[in-house]
Amino acid sequence: MAVILYLFRHGIAEEGLGIDDAGRQLTDEGRRKVGQIAAGLQAVGVIPDLVLASPLVRAQQTAQIAAGILAPDLEVVTFAPLALGGEPLDLLAELAPYRGSRDIFLVGHEPSLGELASQLLTGTAHVAPLPFKKGSIAAIEVYSIPPRSPGILHWFMPPRMLRALN
Repeated sequence: MAVILYLFRHGIAEEGLGIDDAGRQLTDEGRRKVGQIAAGLQAVGVIPDLVLASPLVRAQQTAQIAAGILAPDLEVVTFAPLALGGEPLDLLAELAPYRGSRDIFLVGHEPSLGELASQLLTGTAHVAPLPFKKGSIAAIEVYSIPPRSPGILHWFMPPRMLRALN
């Protein structure tokens, strides 16, 4: 069974000294742009059946906004392997309980998502990491969860292009 993994980098988050990294929230602009990105995905028929998000606040907020637009009845699942610094192979192994899903959003951070994309496409995390800007999404098709062979990149879009879809 083919599965599409949507690797989704969180939206624009607050910056500044004295802010705990794990607690950084989306800015108003970040929330607005994530809503526009989700509306663009909706316009082309993307509907996740599972949304997994890093435990960091900005990723949780991104996931909640996107799920609220694309699949309002879906609950966002906190997925610790998406936190900063996780190893792609460990993350992929932790997907095993979700092997019945067909369209999975993985909302996380850089450089982890770029390395995960490289792992999925080449079998190695550091050969070809994709450069995820805030709000970028890659759609990668795999044939098993966890994947046992390289996936296929369907598309990789920056936030500006995704916002223009709606």
